[in-house]
Amino acid sequence: MESTIVAHLQPEFEPVAVVWADELPDGAVEFKAGRFGCILNLFAEASVRGRVAGGSRDTVVCNGGRAALGVGVDFFGSEERVDHLATIFSKGLASARDESAYVQKMRSARASFQPLLEFGERRHSDREMARRWILDCLPRHDIPNRYVWFKPLSATGSDENIRTVVFPVGPVELAGLITLAGSVVEGADPVHVPQGPDCLRVGCFTYDQYDEKQPRAVLGMLDVDGREVMHRRFHDDTLTLAIPMPLFLRMEEEAADSVLTIPRWTTLRGIGDSGGLQ
Repeated sequence: MESTIVAHLQPEFEPVAVVWADELPDGAVEFKAGRFGCILNLFAEASVRGRVAGGSRDTVVCNGGRAALGVGVDFFGSEERVDHLATIFSKGLASARDESAYVQKMRSARASFQPLLEFGERRHSDREMARRWILDCLPRHDIPNRYVWFKPLSATGSDENIRTVVFPVGPVELAGLITLAGSVVEGADPVHVPQGPDCLRVGCFTYDQYDEKQPRAVLGMLDVDGREVMHRRFHDDTLTLAIPMPLFLRMEEEAADSVLTIPRWTTLRGIGDSGGLQ
């Protein structure tokens, strides 16, 4: 797909399309069935290495990743499970309802997971607040397709079921994209900044926006865990702006006559005459 936004923005990293599909593309990569992996690594494969990467119900075992892709949310199996996740999302051992039982679970976990279980993710200040987020705020999607693929935008076709376009961007690129988004979204809030893991910000949080009358872009890579994963693939100042497809198409229509075409933008990007700036 040729993009007017990309032509004018000239981003360092390849934008990525989130595609729902029923078939496995040739040369695509995914996790081996049953092997744990973070879907942000699949996203990075598409953006940095130009590969189609993704998964299905059979190959994505991380509950957060499954929720992000919309291939089933396994967070609500029992009250005990919700409570356990809420403990992790808040302060770990310090938030545990039954400290001795939690310590047993922590000690039986893989060594690499034990610090996470001990200290928690600190997304919420207490377990009850985390429980409310799980029950009331976590997007729940079960898509009708078998696969979700992260695919380089330039390699996609107009006939594909693209749900979201995700731009990994630095501060200057982000300024241009947010200004462009704001130029076609009514009001003063074109960007949604939800609380939660970064995998959700490139997936199901934008699914929620897809059908909105005024869909908004979703700002991401603001999560400590997500930044740790992305540190190995991008830059420390790289963020993501995930744009639901209906909004992306409106931005595409505007891009040729937008902030990305005026002299101040080219100056900011270091292109052409500096206009006297030193």
